[in-house]
Amino acid sequence: MPYHWILFDADNTILDFDRSERQALQYALEELGIPFGNGHHETYNRINKACWKAFEHGEISKEELRSRRFKLFFEEIGFQAEENGFGARYLHHLSQTGFLIEGAMEQVQRLSKKYRLALVTNGLKEVQRPRVEKAGLTTYFQSIIVSDEIGHSKPNASFFEYTFEQIGQPPRDKVLIVGDNLNADIRGGAEFGIHTCWYNPSGQKNELGASPNYEVASLQKLNAFL
Repeated sequence: MPYHWILFDADNTILDFDRSERQALQYALEELGIPFGNGHHETYNRINKACWKAFEHGEISKEELRSRRFKLFFEEIGFQAEENGFGARYLHHLSQTGFLIEGAMEQVQRLSKKYRLALVTNGLKEVQRPRVEKAGLTTYFQSIIVSDEIGHSKPNASFFEYTFEQIGQPPRDKVLIVGDNLNADIRGGAEFGIHTCWYNPSGQKNELGASPNYEVASLQKLNAFL
């Protein structure tokens, strides 16, 4: 399939969000004098994913997302802290990271010579744009869409409608989205009528029953069809 545009999700597709999250959480906790324990990242990661899932489904607002995840985290680990203040510390440290998924830069550089690329991310503007800049990605993407800036998030069709406005309304069958999130990227992309590639390095089960056009366990596997 000769695509014109490749849409890449950012976190845990191009950017190594898990590594960034762990470092930001460690630094923010240590600033409060709370020793960073082995289970802290796993606990926060689980809570954060659940909160983002609720946000994507429209169950909580962006403001609730920002505070609830830290409130639940501190309740579970048995410490007391003001969640909004801690959240600001955490987001600052998160914005200063630019870790990439293995092979991401090589693929972005290669594909930018053959296709037009857009980065499409559910995230907070004060976090995502600095991270993309620090990772050295901005020169390879013709468009960078951040949900926080437009008021819509994947899988909402409004997010994809805005994206298509930004990239010049190409034929939908000439656009492919690559992402790790079955709901936001794969189901959202498929329902909008574009082709999808599920980046699934950990071999997760397809519990949503979504039907991606492609599935890859590493970004290097994109070479087989792009």
